[in-house]
Amino acid sequence: MNFSDLVQARRSVREYDLSQPVTDADLKAIFDDVILSPSAFNLQQWAFVVVREAEQKKRLRAAAMDQAQVENCGAAIVVCAKLDAHNDAPTVFAQAPEPMRGRMIGMTAQMYGGNAQFARDEAIRGASLATMTLMYAAKARGFDTGAMIGFNPQAVAEVAGLGDNYIPAMLIVMGRGTPPATPRGYRKPLGEVVKLERLDGAGLA
Repeated sequence: MNFSDLVQARRSVREYDLSQPVTDADLKAIFDDVILSPSAFNLQQWAFVVVREAEQKKRLRAAAMDQAQVENCGAAIVVCAKLDAHNDAPTVFAQAPEPMRGRMIGMTAQMYGGNAQFARDEAIRGASLATMTLMYAAKARGFDTGAMIGFNPQAVAEVAGLGDNYIPAMLIVMGRGTPPATPRGYRKPLGEVVKLERLDGAGLA
């Protein structure tokens, strides 16, 4: 499937065939792609907690406003955003030549270390970029997904065992979707969302 076909085929799915599991091999193939996602300063501000055990999915469902798809999917994935990812800069740039290595470590410390809101925003941005890769990588291998923001962050963090330096950015449910796929929802016209040169400029025809 080429990329355009993949984008056309992806849907947000809530119903899954539980007789078809998501295996470790499936996860490895998918996440081998996910970890190649882009991030500012290559800080890779993401981590993923994959929940497949029945009791753990029940706990996660309770933390997600009792939404049934969290329990009734092949895998429920907690997308975690790392708030202090800038502290990983020495590892990220370990192979960089000097003086570039020192400069990049200093820049990340300056930009992120003193601005908690900026670090949080960047963590969510980085995790979100990786999550879109996850959804496409899953679809390319025959798995459907659904992105969710309806949950109690503190409760999800507790279920997933997150420390204070991580927050749940979103949940992804994944599995073999039960056909047929629902029709795609309304999409704004291209000219309304793509403007040339300025937001008040002409729309792309």
